[in-house]
Amino acid sequence: MNRTAIALAVSLLAGLPGAALAQAGHDAHHPVTPPAQAEQAPAPTPPAGQMPAMQGMMPEQCRAMMQAMTPECAGAMQQMMQGGMMQGVTGAPNAGVAPANESRPDFTRAYVEAMDAMHVPMMDGVMADDPDVAFVRGMIPHHQGAIDMARIVQQYGDDPQTKEWATQIIEAQEREIAEMQAWLATNAGDAQAALARTGGTVWSANEGGNSISAIDLGTGAVQTVSIPVAPHNVDLTPDGKLLLAVGDPAAEADHGSGGHGHGAEGAAEGQLVILDPQNLSTPKATVAVGSHPAHVVADRLGRAFVSLAGGDGIAVVDLARAEVIGRIPTGDYPHGLRLSPDETQLYVANVEDGSVSVIDTQALSEVARIPVGSAPVQVAFTPAGDRVYVSLRDENRVAVIDTASREVTRRIHVGPNPIQTFVTPDGAYVYVADQGTEAAPNDTVSVIGTATGQVVKTLTTGGGAHGVSASADGALVFVTNIADDTVSIIDVRRQEVVKTVPVGDRPNGIVYGSGSR
Repeated sequence: MNRTAIALAVSLLAGLPGAALAQAGHDAHHPVTPPAQAEQAPAPTPPAGQMPAMQGMMPEQCRAMMQAMTPECAGAMQQMMQGGMMQGVTGAPNAGVAPANESRPDFTRAYVEAMDAMHVPMMDGVMADDPDVAFVRGMIPHHQGAIDMARIVQQYGDDPQTKEWATQIIEAQEREIAEMQAWLATNAGDAQAALARTGGTVWSANEGGNSISAIDLGTGAVQTVSIPVAPHNVDLTPDGKLLLAVGDPAAEADHGSGGHGHGAEGAAEGQLVILDPQNLSTPKATVAVGSHPAHVVADRLGRAFVSLAGGDGIAVVDLARAEVIGRIPTGDYPHGLRLSPDETQLYVANVEDGSVSVIDTQALSEVARIPVGSAPVQVAFTPAGDRVYVSLRDENRVAVIDTASREVTRRIHVGPNPIQTFVTPDGAYVYVADQGTEAAPNDTVSVIGTATGQVVKTLTTGGGAHGVSASADGALVFVTNIADDTVSIIDVRRQEVVKTVPVGDRPNGIVYGSGSR
């Protein structure tokens, strides 16, 4: 049996509702409801090998492939349909099979998620105008799917032979992916090839969808996985081994005020969710941290610092023990926070008292509180640690703090209602997401040149620009668009958006990791 032919056919099937879903900018939390069927004559008998559920739904490419399939291939696909493996791919309900994300074993769910992550980018790839480019673009996510499945059997399997095959598959497919990416960079010159050169994964915290989306820059694949909280922010540990998400319990999250208000009175305690970046489906641990957790950062000592907007303080969590080991009082409604490059200090933006708290990370105490302006939301250190840029949401400005004197030395006008800030790894630029308001979402990012202290570029992204992160090589900046359910990817050298990626519902925080997922 030709497994590649089956994979391509599955991808084409996935493209029926799946590609339309991706093109519409929706995700798993925006289900498609089929229109009511008008009374009509009985449908004609489908050609040999074509499943009845697909009648009238297939584009010409899919119909031609199905008709050309060998009976063996068609039979295998029909078995997959009958077994429920294609649920959600064709959009046809199957009342006799339990959804894969509810009653199936962990390894089955992991396999299905790996297939789901492969389908849409494969479909997008084979739609290229050039046949050679279409082949390479389609095969990269196909190979990544094989790698993901190999890693799953390495995690859950117990047979030495399957694990040996998995090792061989990973080695061979990763080598071929690298070769194909290099070929695309030379011969296709498209945005995906540029993203593949940087590589790595971007994770968005989808607060409205109680989920996290993982964007694989190498293949373009997007995987969205539900977690136990409505995550407002997400971060990686410095070694990249743990992904951290914070938020209120999924059913009770309420950030109000365009995403920056207090939680509901009497709401359940917020949580820190500790995840394996390569397997988001099953949290390694959850830790109750306090009222309305907003942001999280982690240090090299294995600690996480969580801002508690409803508790006016910071929870300090020992990640190995998965428990709170300390609490640090701050100003009113602490929100965004980041560690200094040497990790000796933690700066915290206190939204409702117009200040930034300076925390000594050894003594675990506040050592200073700096007045900065109206509604500070997030902070960003320069790589040298000599300056901190603070977004002032209600002033449409960014304050600049000299960390030696702990004084504001400048205020820079930016777009409406700035939220997150991020300094590029070379220290040349500060990217500021200008979210606007809930009623009037804004779609720009202000780019500040650190040498001049002025906005040097204003980029158009998506509605409600909110979270900001950057790749380790400084080539790309990533922005969540809370009103559009997308992530914009910015080429720093060209200072322009090169790709927009649909993710989960109301993406807020975002983080980049250089390791493969």
